[in-house]
Amino acid sequence: MSKDILSATDLTRADIEHLFKRADELARTPSPILRDKIIAFALFDASVPVLNKLEDPIRRAGAEIRTLARGPKISSVEDIIREVQITNAAAIVISHPESGAAASLAQHLQIPVVNAGDGTHENPLRALVDLYAITKAKGALEGIRVALLGNLKFGAEAHSLARLLGLFNLRLSFVSPAALSMPYDLSDEVRLTAYEVEETNDLATTLRKTDVLYLSRIDPARVEPKVYEKTKKLFDLSPTIFDEAKSGLFIFGEWDGADELLANSRQIFRDSTNALVPALIEFATN
Repeated sequence: MSKDILSATDLTRADIEHLFKRADELARTPSPILRDKIIAFALFDASVPVLNKLEDPIRRAGAEIRTLARGPKISSVEDIIREVQITNAAAIVISHPESGAAASLAQHLQIPVVNAGDGTHENPLRALVDLYAITKAKGALEGIRVALLGNLKFGAEAHSLARLLGLFNLRLSFVSPAALSMPYDLSDEVRLTAYEVEETNDLATTLRKTDVLYLSRIDPARVEPKVYEKTKKLFDLSPTIFDEAKSGLFIFGEWDGADELLANSRQIFRDSTNALVPALIEFATN
């Protein structure tokens, strides 16, 4: 039975564990699990962080990719629906600058919709890759502390990742200025399932007890100009800030000027994307 993946809330812990097990199998033994399937791509939001092309692992899994044409303006949901109906696709992967665009599309299509980012709302596809990468880097999720730093108010990827992390017995730290803090309702939601959730702006103290640090870029495309100017340099990510960090800290995500800091995580994310994305499309379409 096919399934839309519009939000992190569309997945249970059992679903995630199944996906990760399947991704592990594909990492060991690549297989054309998507053979004879057409997957439509409508990636219309340039601000969505993608570490490598999502299409490549799906092609390697045997699927044919149909990329929907982008006109002089961002395509409307109606335009996308019309184009998808022509492609005879088995599923569509979409990123769009409007919050709720993926859900609107799903209401009018009979095929699964996989959300790769709808504005500042959610990005469950990226968050699943992130979560899988954490398991590859740390070996397990139970009992660790994960800190999410930066733009937590408007970071779609951070929203989805927080919801997924909350399904596991771990500790969460939301580190941000007040103007970019995690939405209250989302924080309350995650508190219902996570072992512990704290909110702070004290990065140095948080690093002393943190196993995984996720960087949510403070992006001018997502943050109001006045807030952006006040917060873009609030957190110092120079090497000295990590001198007293907990041993074995794994750092990932997106942050301007932090390429060297993130260099060690890039290969893990490429490998995670290559294994997890085909497994997710298979899950959505079967």
